[in-house]
Amino acid sequence: MAGKSTISLAPRLLPVTNLVTPVKSSTPTDPVRRITSRALLGRSSSLIIDHEGVSYVLRATRLGKLILTK
Repeated sequence: MAGKSTISLAPRLLPVTNLVTPVKSSTPTDPVRRITSRALLGRSSSLIIDHEGVSYVLRATRLGKLILTK
């Protein structure tokens, strides 16, 4: 796959143009936001995320993993 473009499964969210040689930039034009799972979940173990008319459940397991389901 060297040198070929790859089509992203979520082109609106994370466009992928070239996986072999990523473009390096000192000032990203669209920086990725970072937030802790604790900030999202608070004291709860799950929350509902509405995305384009579809509801998803983000759940933290007892082992500390995150699961996102429709």
